[in-house]
Amino acid sequence: MIEISGLTKRYGDHVVLNNVSEHIRPGEKVAVIGPSGSGKSTLLRCLNLLETPDGGKITFDGTEITDPRCDVNEVRRHMGMVFQHFNLFNNLTILRNITLAPVKLKIKSEEDAKKDALALLARIGLSDKADTYPAMLSGGQKQRVAIVRALAMNPKVMLFDEPTSALDPEMVGEVLDLIREVAREGMTMVIVTHEMGFAREVASRVVFVDEGNIKETGSPRDVFDSPQDARLREFLSKVI
Repeated sequence: MIEISGLTKRYGDHVVLNNVSEHIRPGEKVAVIGPSGSGKSTLLRCLNLLETPDGGKITFDGTEITDPRCDVNEVRRHMGMVFQHFNLFNNLTILRNITLAPVKLKIKSEEDAKKDALALLARIGLSDKADTYPAMLSGGQKQRVAIVRALAMNPKVMLFDEPTSALDPEMVGEVLDLIREVAREGMTMVIVTHEMGFAREVASRVVFVDEGNIKETGSPRDVFDSPQDARLREFLSKVI
């Protein structure tokens, strides 16, 4: 589904990603872990070109998206993105937040988009919030709306950038439950997360990033129970 080859990203003289190569197969759930500032979120944001790579190549579903001739907006239609701070439109109702993109991009009619949005809201127990505004929701509710907003586009892959890090602890569970549900349905997912228990449970593969490099990758059992890289062992000793 996604092939990354020699990906490099710099901010001035600071190298954030250093010649990174990786792949994500259809149906995989890849958890990206590592210390703060290691390049995890930058790697994720490069996958849909919210960050422009300085070198290397990214191929998504057979299309080289780092080719300057590539229509980035067309690519993003097939990549759902869930941000740390929700990024809902505060001046639009919850229903309008969900229907805006499918209608604007002519993926769905207004009627179909509304019907699908109401079904998604029912799925997460927020049918009664359709006509309210984001400011009236809790952080956990906002993030669940952000997830179903991304699902409303019928994406081929979902990208999650630390989806629970801005939430109060008691709200984390409801968001993780929804992500688990989406994972069980077979969605290809890349999740940058600090939730190690969640990564162990949901991921089919775990990628450890440190200082802009992928230091280790493997099954959750291999990474968490038998880490090979010394830096990964040190990291896990502090977070588990």
